[in-house]
Amino acid sequence: MLRRRKNQTSPPPNADTHETWLPEPGDEEFVDEAPPVHEQPSPEEPPTERIPPNGEEATTTPDHAQTRQRGENSYRREDERRREEARTATLQSQVDELRALLRELSSRQLRADEQTKHHQSQVAQNALAIDQLRNDVEQNSQARSLDENRTRQKIDDLESRIDDGIRPIRSLQAHVTEILEDSRKKVDDSAQNEQRFDEITTMIEHLSALGDRTSALTHGLRDGIDNARTETDGLRRDIIRTEDAIKIVDQEARRRTADVQDVVDGYNSRIDELRADLAHLYDSLENTRRGLVHVDPTLDELRAAEETLRQEFTRFQAVAEERHDMVIDMQDDARQETDARFEQIRQNMEERVDRLNERIEESSEMHRDLSYKMGNLGSELEELRQLDAALHRDIWYLHEQRVRIRMEQVQEELDSATTQRRDAESDFQSGANPRARRRRVDVESDI
Repeated sequence: MLRRRKNQTSPPPNADTHETWLPEPGDEEFVDEAPPVHEQPSPEEPPTERIPPNGEEATTTPDHAQTRQRGENSYRREDERRREEARTATLQSQVDELRALLRELSSRQLRADEQTKHHQSQVAQNALAIDQLRNDVEQNSQARSLDENRTRQKIDDLESRIDDGIRPIRSLQAHVTEILEDSRKKVDDSAQNEQRFDEITTMIEHLSALGDRTSALTHGLRDGIDNARTETDGLRRDIIRTEDAIKIVDQEARRRTADVQDVVDGYNSRIDELRADLAHLYDSLENTRRGLVHVDPTLDELRAAEETLRQEFTRFQAVAEERHDMVIDMQDDARQETDARFEQIRQNMEERVDRLNERIEESSEMHRDLSYKMGNLGSELEELRQLDAALHRDIWYLHEQRVRIRMEQVQEELDSATTQRRDAESDFQSGANPRARRRRVDVESDI
């Protein structure tokens, strides 16, 4: 800083000297900081005004002070405006950050809700699949019961037809028994031989009629067997469709087959008894023939007819035995085939039941996994809700602390601005005397 004298001429000894601090061209900020002059004017000499060298009148000090005050006010307003803009931009950036955080939290919440809905839809689909499996099992059980009832009805019809086929054999056995009884009674009665021969003739004719009836019954039995075969084929087709009722039907069929075998064994025993009765009848006829040799030579013709009848009866018996053996073989084949089919169906049903049990176990395992995942998801959602609430509380607390800090800073700035204003006003009021006015005018003129 250069120190200059205001007046170049030497003043009188009693004159006051006015010293000022003049800033250099690059020191504009030190204009307001120039030290004031502490010299007081002399009481006998009034303060003199400085006349500019060009002869013009100097401007008054209050005008310069007002201009300077307006400049300072505008500068302060501009500075405050800039500070307010900076604070507003900072607050806006913070609000944008908060909005971004809120959007992120909302997006996470939406994703969690979507995952929850997806898991709920999967659980609903699994429940529908389980209900469908239950309905299928119920339908299979109903179909199994219906097929079981049909099978029982078919077996009952077959038993009734077998009984119808056996009934003529029983009547034939009764007739043979009557003939044997009559033969026994006629052997001892020699007085009524002719009548007995007539009765024997009628009996032989009746026996031929019985043979015809037996052949008719045999044809009927053959037709019944054919019908039974066709019904057996239909029963096989029904059995193929009854895959779900294997175990119960298998047991029932085995029981029915055992009953049929018992009936067939009874037929065999009855046929053996009939053979024994026929042999006894033949013996009785031979005895009768021996006792009646002296009666009439026409007995030879009767004997020949009887021999022919016996041969035919033997032939019929052989044919009946052959057909009976065929029927037994067919029944054995049918029973073996039925057993094989039942065994195959039982194995298929066991495999299907095992697969169904495996699927049910897999479904239950998936249901347990989904339940566990849903529980974990619920706990995670609860933790996320708690974390979200804690974040909201922390964000609002930080926002409140930040606003408080900003308010404290604004209050401090306002206090400092108020203090500076008061200092400026006090400086302005203190510089209202003429000497201070002259010093300020000199400083401004030098600037």
